[in-house]
Amino acid sequence: MVAKTLPPDEDEEERDGLLLLAVSGLAVGALAGLAGSAFHLALDGAEQIWAPLLAWAHRYPTVGWLVPALIAAAAAFLARWLVGRFAPEASGSGVQHVESVIKGNAGAMPAAVLPVKFVGGVLALGVGMALGREGPTVQMGATIGHLWSRLFRLRAADGRALLAAGAGAGLAAAFNAPLAGAIFVFEELLRRFELRAAIATLSACSAGLVIMRMLIGDRLVFTVPPLVVEIFPGYFLFLVLGGIVGVLGVLYSRMVVAGLDVADRMRRIPPAFQAAIVGAIVGLLAWVAPDALGGGESQIQALLGGGHSLAMIAMLFVVRLVLGPLCYAPGLPGGLFAPLLVVGAAAGLMIHMPVEAAVPALNTPLAYAAVGMGALFVAVVRAPVTGIALIVEMTGATTLFVPLLTACASAVAVPELLGSRPIYDTLQDRDARRGKAK
Repeated sequence: MVAKTLPPDEDEEERDGLLLLAVSGLAVGALAGLAGSAFHLALDGAEQIWAPLLAWAHRYPTVGWLVPALIAAAAAFLARWLVGRFAPEASGSGVQHVESVIKGNAGAMPAAVLPVKFVGGVLALGVGMALGREGPTVQMGATIGHLWSRLFRLRAADGRALLAAGAGAGLAAAFNAPLAGAIFVFEELLRRFELRAAIATLSACSAGLVIMRMLIGDRLVFTVPPLVVEIFPGYFLFLVLGGIVGVLGVLYSRMVVAGLDVADRMRRIPPAFQAAIVGAIVGLLAWVAPDALGGGESQIQALLGGGHSLAMIAMLFVVRLVLGPLCYAPGLPGGLFAPLLVVGAAAGLMIHMPVEAAVPALNTPLAYAAVGMGALFVAVVRAPVTGIALIVEMTGATTLFVPLLTACASAVAVPELLGSRPIYDTLQDRDARRGKAK
């Protein structure tokens, strides 16, 4: 077979295009990293206001509970109103919309997504909604990539590559996970390897991480002690862990979709008022159990710290299992990733307890918690390599590679056997049906 070669002029143009794409990827990644870092810092600022406010409200126990309930309801109302009024594409995680744009099933990313996702995300997440900050950073990064390609009138294929690259940089900046961000582009967004997308993505993720680390610092998302995982006899138990969490992933996905379906059926209540109702519930929970709320990073770190009873872990598991789909249902701008990781970590610890009781030598609770996170991510999103890279980069524990590979194999297989589709495919189909109905 004779290799196909381009004429000299076309070959030179192709090489020049690759250089321009690499430079554009650096620019898009840097801007995505800046947006993601600013979002992170804004959420930190909101938390510094919210916690003292709760403490002040507790000084007046008779009526103080109204303060977080009303503030959270108002914040959720405003966040959802901004979405409905200025950028409906910013509803929910946004990942499904990015995928639809890449596939050509949705229109261009409007510039309004950037401010709406940023401000709406800070309002919703800042009062303790069980939503992830990675959804806003992914969609903001994708929007930056799309706007950059339009500004400089790049070819359509390169615009698509930069949109995906910006999304990957947004995920990388959210979790300080450059490899997971790059893999996410190929495994979830594009679902294949493309040279031009690779050039854009690698440069974007690198630039995004440089900016993020300059502004926020280079630190692991979760601090864990050195983990030693015995391959045998515990190796096959991680396969069981993945299977159990796979069933949980099917349940979680169905709860997310069921919540959205209920919200759709409540047509007499405008989405902004639905969001306010959910906000009021979250505000009341903040009054009685503030440590159970938020995106989930603090809860995961607490679980990885150990020392919790089965009752405490089970309570957190149940609360977060319900709270994640509840907060996602009204279309607030926030992600799915981080909240489900809390559920996975709690499930992993609960599964470990009877294992340790039966085989005391298998005293590896932190490994089960970390692997539970990865397995649930994989069961819901169906992106195993991204999930494995994400957990290893967030914890810095390379010893988790083999257990994660084992657990994620069954965490992928079980939902497929049960006929459960990847969550973002389901959400795209819902959006398409709703668009036709309108």
